[in-house]
Amino acid sequence: MKNTFADGHSTSLCIHQLFEQRAAATPDSLALVLGSTRYSYSELNRKANQLAHYLIERGVGANSRVGILMDRSCEMVIAILGILKAGGAYVPFDSTYPKARLASMLQDIGLKHLLSMNRLLEHLPEKNTSVITLDGEKDAIAQATSDNPRQPISSEDLAYVIFTSGSTGKSKAAAVHHRGWSNLLNWFTRQFEITSQDKVLLVSSFSFDLTQRALVMPLICGGELHLLASNHYSSELTLNTIHAEKITLMNCAPSPFYTLIENQSVESLRKLTSLRIVFLGGEAISGARLKEWVNSEYCKTELVNVYGVAECSDVSAYYRLHDFERYVTSSVPIGIPIDNTQVYVMDSEMNCLPDGEIGELCIAGDGVGKGYLNDEQLTKKKFVTLKLGRIPELVYRTGDLGRLGSDRNFEYVGRVDHQAKVHGVRVELEEIETILRQHPLIQEAIVLVREIERGDQRIVAYVVPKESFSDGEWRSIEEDLRRHVRLKLPKNLVPNIFVKIKEVPLNPNGKVDRTALQDENGPNEAKPQSRERTTTEIVVGAFVAEALHVPQVGLDDDFFDLGGHSLMAIQVVNQINETFGTRFDLSLFSNDETTVSKLAIWVTEEQSRLKQNALAEATTAA
Repeated sequence: MKNTFADGHSTSLCIHQLFEQRAAATPDSLALVLGSTRYSYSELNRKANQLAHYLIERGVGANSRVGILMDRSCEMVIAILGILKAGGAYVPFDSTYPKARLASMLQDIGLKHLLSMNRLLEHLPEKNTSVITLDGEKDAIAQATSDNPRQPISSEDLAYVIFTSGSTGKSKAAAVHHRGWSNLLNWFTRQFEITSQDKVLLVSSFSFDLTQRALVMPLICGGELHLLASNHYSSELTLNTIHAEKITLMNCAPSPFYTLIENQSVESLRKLTSLRIVFLGGEAISGARLKEWVNSEYCKTELVNVYGVAECSDVSAYYRLHDFERYVTSSVPIGIPIDNTQVYVMDSEMNCLPDGEIGELCIAGDGVGKGYLNDEQLTKKKFVTLKLGRIPELVYRTGDLGRLGSDRNFEYVGRVDHQAKVHGVRVELEEIETILRQHPLIQEAIVLVREIERGDQRIVAYVVPKESFSDGEWRSIEEDLRRHVRLKLPKNLVPNIFVKIKEVPLNPNGKVDRTALQDENGPNEAKPQSRERTTTEIVVGAFVAEALHVPQVGLDDDFFDLGGHSLMAIQVVNQINETFGTRFDLSLFSNDETTVSKLAIWVTEEQSRLKQNALAEATTAA
């Protein structure tokens, strides 16, 4: 049976070709919005075409991998479409990654070209990759023809490559082909009746797998793609953007979404009423945290749990939330497979298990990708050909544990290995362990994710030093360990808490006893207060302590060193703005030093600046 989109478009067309059809049908319709910058379909298509021809002249063709290192911007969208139109596959990179990590990624997949902007060149490591800056070479790109390229592209060709966390200390490059991506977008469009009336807000990082579907979903339906006007997630900015632009669809992890509905005023909740559907994925959903908002008069939204992995085009199963009383005491199911997709529950010998039994979730169908570009051995291990029916199928082993419930919905139970998800980001704990073991003072390291309170997850590193250290010496070593990890991994993979242990506990089978490690307590107390605090320091310190769930924090305690993360930072920023009348966003916590003392200084300085501006405006008016 031949699948088609809701309006009759065939899935044999690639994503950029569907976009071209929309640009031809509704050239003047709004396609892309970032603040005051707005592109129509014809304008966006013209700029993408010019970039595509520019890339073709430089040798980009079918299955050419082209990197993109950009902040969230209109240029980022133009780069994606331009690469696809040239026949290539785009590879998204986060500009906040350490240079060592970027260098390893670039080397692993042998990129010949990388698109970026002049302001980001300092983030790039030394490399053999040709860098094309869209602003630096804009005049040359503008000289290229604006006609749609006619590059030969097959549904089996690469569409994009996404890096996921790897257990060997380096990231895995998962390859997604056009067939799987088109199948996914076909299903989204038909199942949820996405049309030209929909407006999608992109809030997640460019390097996340869930971002890729959000980027193109509206552009193949004639709708509008809106970009959050900040590289840092801000609940206030998100709420205001949803309200101002009448956003109808969002894709995000549950954790950042909770900040939009918890502890919010009636005025803020009213800003969400335009939302038609919110797709939540990447981590387990807490029904209890959604229940109050869902049952309020301000919720006009359908919530959908989407489950999948980057290796299988991002989404393989879905579940429409409807029974929130049930979710308070049980997990939210991951649901049923999407179109042209099969989900199996299998034992370690790759035999299908009966309904209700727990086993590894394995995925087959159109969405299964082309493996890892930089790891042939792992590809053979994870992508397995099995004869489950009349013909052999390529099956991906997710490493997730699950079962098929009595209501025919699949349920996620946990991980086969020690991989975890922290605030929507997939984390390979063994990757962090590998990096920690490389430190000259560390003999062994085990990393776990611990839930301090419901919904409050921390990455905890249990380390065995090569020699004994006093408490004072250990605090200095902890700081050095954080610096060591930050040089090689993104901030979200840096452990929040370090626990010094004498030896790694083992179970009777000789394996690491992770349950025993859970009972170990970590040094998460504040340092002694060195002087009397100002009023601002007292208030800011109370906000930080509340977010961290500790009795108090010292003036010189660093927020992240005590276990803070971005979602806690959002809570603190919102409280500071409400109390002091400031307008900070999450960038307040992107500085190198985030102690209570420093935060209080920035609050005082910002208050002074706002007061001077108000005085100047009053004088001018008089």
